[in-house]
Amino acid sequence: MCDAIRLAGNKLGHFHVGENNRKVPGKGKFPWKEIGGALRDIGYDRTVVMEPFVLMGGEVGSDIKIWRDISKGASEEQLDKDAAESVAFLRKTFEG
Repeated sequence: MCDAIRLAGNKLGHFHVGENNRKVPGKGKFPWKEIGGALRDIGYDRTVVMEPFVLMGGEVGSDIKIWRDISKGASEEQLDKDAAESVAFLRKTFEG
């Protein structure tokens, strides 16, 4: 993945993030430190979009086949907190 980021270089116009387990970044197994290093290597300063999928239901949940609640019953407040913590994690990781 990091080699692909470096190969794309200044042609990379959008960076979409999510974990291998569909949770917010930082709650899975992706090598975020290395990914952040690759983004810094190419001077990436554009948008990073996070789109976790932890709840079933709705059109999107149906389209991407979310068939169980992987949030473990988290409240809306907890989901918001998880998202905010993930944004802080990504900023720290990507900014170095």
